Amino acid sequence: MIDRAIRWDSKTPVGEVPVEVRYGSPRSPVSSVEQVLIFATIVILPLQNHIPSVAGMSVTFLLFGALAVYVIVNRPRILGQTWLHPSFIATYTFIGVSVLLEFSSPLSSYEAIVRFTQMIGGAVCVAVLCRDRSALTAGLYGYIAAALWVSLYLFLTSYGAIQQMGAAANFQQATHVREAAFSESGLQANINSLAFVCTQGAVVAFAMAIVGSSKRFLLLGIATFCLIAAFLPMSRGAAVISLVSFAAVLYTCGIKHGKVMVFVAILGLGIYVVVPDAVWSRMAFSTESRDGKMEGRAWIYTTALNRLPEYFVAGVGAGNYYNKWGFEKGFAREFQGVLVVYGAHNSLLQITIFWGILGLLMFLSIIWCTYRSVPVHCARDELSLALVGILVSLSLWLLMSHGFSDKWFACGLGLLVGARRWIWPSGIVSAVEVNQGPSRHRL
Repeated sequence: MIDRAIRWDSKTPVGEVPVEVRYGSPRSPVSSVEQVLIFATIVILPLQNHIPSVAGMSVTFLLFGALAVYVIVNRPRILGQTWLHPSFIATYTFIGVSVLLEFSSPLSSYEAIVRFTQMIGGAVCVAVLCRDRSALTAGLYGYIAAALWVSLYLFLTSYGAIQQMGAAANFQQATHVREAAFSESGLQANINSLAFVCTQGAVVAFAMAIVGSSKRFLLLGIATFCLIAAFLPMSRGAAVISLVSFAAVLYTCGIKHGKVMVFVAILGLGIYVVVPDAVWSRMAFSTESRDGKMEGRAWIYTTALNRLPEYFVAGVGAGNYYNKWGFEKGFAREFQGVLVVYGAHNSLLQITIFWGILGLLMFLSIIWCTYRSVPVHCARDELSLALVGILVSLSLWLLMSHGFSDKWFACGLGLLVGARRWIWPSGIVSAVEVNQGPSRHRL
């Protein structure tokens, strides 16, 4: 709860706003344990496929479970003030609509809805813990730390192999290079998702640097390192997300002076020179068929577009899609000798296939409410600007992946809602807050 009963006394300088008003601090300060919980949750996420499960439960599931227990036991009052935020109410509406539509479809399966519900529960817990600037800072540094260790691992395990294989003539050859480079890397996670981890860490470090952190040169170096690493998995989605997210941060700042433009030019040239040639060969997108087969994403998107009238109104249901409809309508391909129905590689498209236009509209309302969580004048503060980078990158990730219950959404949504609810309750990053805080300077 925000402490609005603030008394003015002789110790309050004239014209100065008390800290409680400037930062919207709740009565229960964030403890060091809570900061560690936020930081550790984000840093460990890329390791979820490498740490053995316990009783069939992944380490991240257990970690979010620990967050839930901690919040319920120690912060029940704050939990009651957080879980009714408009962004979360929109998610509850989406869950209710999807359950009804799934119930009305044949071969109903609620697995996707359950996973999404669990993800929202995790986001609520993160929002409860993110109650002041120290907690938000811990979360943002968690993104940077996760990107750093993943980037280092990618450089050590794949850069040399990709470089030795030389250039690739086309997309197919580049894909073979990628498979060969990562086949013995020991990575068990989705390669594209690892590239996304590097992208998010890079854009967070970049945003915190250009507004004026005292560690700006270190953060710029980290952003450059992680951005180059994001290209190593040859993920076209990660490349697009990187470019658009960086552009969005710069646009939000409205930076036009020469130093930044020179840095951006040097960064772009450095990426082009350092990134192996084979990576650029895989950046192409084509709908042409080769040897009777179309590129994976092009095949999925083309099939979905051709079947649009069959699912647009009410969807076909998640269970029906993976167990019958997808096989019959051309969404299945052979994988290791087994015919498998593939996801749509786009969350908005996947939700439309599952639950039609109504489900899509409910999901878009979540995105809109989350966008509204970003405070006005966010370019004044490095923390709020970093949230812009997270919001843009997550929004673009929705267009590249059909995993709309990914745990990265729980972390991003939790930080966005927590910051809006507790740090900037007025929805504005005020000039008083910036002036009263540590000295800031732009590049």
